[in-house]
Amino acid sequence: MQKTMKRQWRKLGAVTGGMLLAAGLTTGSAGAANARPHGDVGTLSCYDVATSYSKPDGGYYYPSPFHPLTTTSRCSDINIYPNGSAYVAVCFVPSGGSTHCNGWTAVTANRWNVVATNVRDNTKFFFAFRSDASSAGFWAA
Repeated sequence: MQKTMKRQWRKLGAVTGGMLLAAGLTTGSAGAANARPHGDVGTLSCYDVATSYSKPDGGYYYPSPFHPLTTTSRCSDINIYPNGSAYVAVCFVPSGGSTHCNGWTAVTANRWNVVATNVRDNTKFFFAFRSDASSAGFWAA
């Protein structure tokens, strides 16, 4: 009887440990999978280089126009994934001449939004927000 009880406790321990391990792995991989928002598989290479941003309350630009962002060869468009809906424009900083901004684009919270299309690699730019409310999320270009 003593041996039977020990075997049952071992089995119970193994089953419980396996269940905890499976739950831990599922929870851990869900966090990693949700670390950055991604679009469909076809655009994954662009969104895979997504960078977080945080525009403080009281400002209209991200980043400062004096420290612009730069497009890469991974994306042909400039994309933004804001935590709140907003109106956003992209302002281009040419190597010579004055800054030019495209029109306002209504962007939807918690999804990728294209705010400029067919942009050349290594183009300098920054985001202009119609509101001075804080904004955070991701961008990819």
